[in-house]
Amino acid sequence: MAFKISGFGDEISDELTVQLQVLRDLGVDALEPRRVQLPGTESKNIVDLSDAELHRMRGMLDDYGIACSQIGSPVGKAPLGSDLAEQRQKLEGAIRAARVLNTRFIRVFGFQPVHGLPQAGDRPAAIADFCRLVEHAALQDEQIVLSLENEHDLYDDSPDACAEFLRAGGATVTMCFDPGNFVRAGIRPFDQAWSVLGSSTRMLHVKDCLGDGHVWVPAGEGDGQVGEILEAADPETVTYLSLEPHLAGSSDRKNSSPDREALWRTAHSALAGLLERV
Repeated sequence: MAFKISGFGDEISDELTVQLQVLRDLGVDALEPRRVQLPGTESKNIVDLSDAELHRMRGMLDDYGIACSQIGSPVGKAPLGSDLAEQRQKLEGAIRAARVLNTRFIRVFGFQPVHGLPQAGDRPAAIADFCRLVEHAALQDEQIVLSLENEHDLYDDSPDACAEFLRAGGATVTMCFDPGNFVRAGIRPFDQAWSVLGSSTRMLHVKDCLGDGHVWVPAGEGDGQVGEILEAADPETVTYLSLEPHLAGSSDRKNSSPDREALWRTAHSALAGLLERV
């Protein structure tokens, strides 16, 4: 069984039409929407689209034969202690999008420290707020699955921290494993994180980074151990591999190009090469 491939289209172009054209051209199965610019409109975060805009987007996805893997929401990417009402509102927008675009999965995060780096002593408070969001999601739609993405400067920055969030969240929370973000946190993704989180991973973001944590590179060219992870991952468990290459933000990368579409195609080619060797 082969992996299904998804990707963040807003790293290709602001325009949804261009995103879908490139995904179809490359044979990518699904879109993980984050920012969307429908024809004739301004770019918006996916959680801010109206019902009419979401139905219009669903029609475009259907026309191109592209599914929606998960909603790339910003829920939980907010300072710890900030008003949860705003996060609940974003979550409700993500749930509306998930319903219309026919996915159960919504990407979420583990909150930011107010100052400096996350401290383990503050993690219980972050987990408590996270669980309030989990409960709110269940009240809105019991079919929704929250997909926790690890982030180097949030309270879910390490394998053990992610495991705490997952245990507290319960059955409707799964792991969105991001190798590049673990590299930025000084963690060896396969050696130190996969054994802890691999069995809980349903979404695997394909993102690679050099060990200094500042330069994003195509999968397999950095320290993200992406090849080892793909060899260990089970396509029946990992619902999608989702390309989020960040190459357009790596100005220090040799031969970098301002052409976002070209960079995304480079990232897709690198992933395809790794999968051929798995």
